[in-house]
Amino acid sequence: MPITVSIIIVNYNTLQLTTSCIRSVIEHTKGVEYEIILVDNNSSECNMQILTEEFPSIIFIQSESNLGFAGGNNLGLANAHGEYILLLNSDTEFVNDAVSIAVSKMKSDKNIGALSTKLIYPDGRPQPVAGRFPSLKAELFELFRLSKFESEDKKRNRLHNDLWDYSKYTETDWLWGAFLLMPRAVLKQFPLQKLHEDFFMYYEDVQWCYFIKHTLKLKIVYIPEGVVIHHIAGSSAIKNPWINFKTKILLNQYNFLIQIHGHIYAYAFYLIKIMHYFTLKGELNKNKAKEYFQFLFSSKK
Repeated sequence: MPITVSIIIVNYNTLQLTTSCIRSVIEHTKGVEYEIILVDNNSSECNMQILTEEFPSIIFIQSESNLGFAGGNNLGLANAHGEYILLLNSDTEFVNDAVSIAVSKMKSDKNIGALSTKLIYPDGRPQPVAGRFPSLKAELFELFRLSKFESEDKKRNRLHNDLWDYSKYTETDWLWGAFLLMPRAVLKQFPLQKLHEDFFMYYEDVQWCYFIKHTLKLKIVYIPEGVVIHHIAGSSAIKNPWINFKTKILLNQYNFLIQIHGHIYAYAFYLIKIMHYFTLKGELNKNKAKEYFQFLFSSKK
């Protein structure tokens, strides 16, 4: 039968997590024809081809170098046969048939360009999978405390992220790449018919969603019905989330803003960020202001 969904999992030294992920996909995915494409980004942990012994049906691709998240997924994409492409983190485990649920929703609305579903911590709390694109307007709104004049509903709708009610369907700006479903027909409209590879790791999902929403004029959608446990940062070589943020997300967000709005906009955005955090109470906010300041005036960015 024709393959409906190609599930691409990129592995880098996460044997146990990847094994659990694949087992959960096979256990829970019942409503669609699918293939699992495992791309190993030149792991040093072990020969990941041992997984083909336990899962002989998977398509295993060995990269000769670590291509990062985008590059690894593109390697999988080049070998995919499905009508839909699901990018799935190796540190996820399915709770229900999230793939079939997501595909059914996407089939019902041809204007959806990318879709994700509920990601939860192991204790059941929802993760902030959806958010708004960074903007000067939003930062100025926060700096001048204008949100205090908003209702809670308006504030949640403006910001999404961890403020959003993740029990509800919503159209948003961007979604995490931990579970990201896209039609192959949409990916064929990307430059070179593949995912952008500007960022080695982190913020590439925001860039992809921006292209889908602003260039292709398609919807970015979150649905709550599918449920996936996400062992957040489990697939990252760096475990400290603030170090990740400082060394990867901060730089990639800055470069994303330059791509979209130019250097002056990016500089002003970060300057306002510094002012905002500096005016907030608490040592953590002061430290964030310091990190943004050091980044903004660093010659290494």
